[in-house]
Amino acid sequence: MKKAFTLIELLVVIAIIAILAAILFPVFAQAREKARQASCLSNTKQMGLAIMMYSQDYDETMPPAYYYNDPLSSGSLDATGILHWSGLSQPYIKNAQIFVCPSDKINGQTPTNAGAPAIYDNQAARISYTANEQVMPRPRGGVGGVPVGQPQRVVSLASIDAPASVIGMTEFTDYLNALSGTGPGGTFYKSHRPSAALARDAAGTVAYDTSKNLGGDPIYAVSGEAAKAIFAAQPTAPFGGGGYPHLIYVNSGRHSGGNTFTFCDGHSKWLKVEQTLNCDNFLWGKQAYNQGGQAVLCPSTGFPVQ
Repeated sequence: MKKAFTLIELLVVIAIIAILAAILFPVFAQAREKARQASCLSNTKQMGLAIMMYSQDYDETMPPAYYYNDPLSSGSLDATGILHWSGLSQPYIKNAQIFVCPSDKINGQTPTNAGAPAIYDNQAARISYTANEQVMPRPRGGVGGVPVGQPQRVVSLASIDAPASVIGMTEFTDYLNALSGTGPGGTFYKSHRPSAALARDAAGTVAYDTSKNLGGDPIYAVSGEAAKAIFAAQPTAPFGGGGYPHLIYVNSGRHSGGNTFTFCDGHSKWLKVEQTLNCDNFLWGKQAYNQGGQAVLCPSTGFPVQ
């Protein structure tokens, strides 16, 4: 005659299963995230290779972050449509899916003018990545009454001191309000915007814009402490406003507290954002490459970053 389990024995088995589940589920979740991180790294490596191929075809220059289809027109420049780096690199990739990180909570951002179908943006349909404007700058048109467009301010590879140590792109923030601004039809998300770890003040509170501040003002690197304050402001940044340094467009750490970063020689690696901000090894670029090479200063010493 078979002996049935007692209630106590069943409870012990259930307790063991619960304990094993509590131990193993986080392990499985971590393994899934590692797989997504590996996929993201593969995406960015392909993007880095595409940008290198683009540079070879365009006289050893990096692509712009974007430019306007008609920068000399009157009215809103956004309303003329945007040609984005993801659109410029697409012929070398021919796979729109790689522009979306599998760990992106919002499945990538839509083109800036997606809500205005009459305006054409040559940009990936969804994108999880942002360019570093120090090496992939943006035109603004009409700065100081003088049209500023591409290719006048594209960055040559030869001007970048150490391409293998200068970030070309990284991952967008998940907080769309931190990436909003005014444009045709009102205030909306601006997925064409590039990022930067630059500020006009040593405290790292005032944005330095490589398309507006065309020389004269000091350029400071954003410190690790300033970065913490910037990332803390992401969830509550005012929609359509705020003058935060453009590091606010960057994810504070999508993959286990870090991001994938693609460098100007095409390689990609995982790093925590604070690792990129060390004045002795500042990975966002030691100069304003599209502004004649003006030095970026360490906020704690006032000397150029290394």
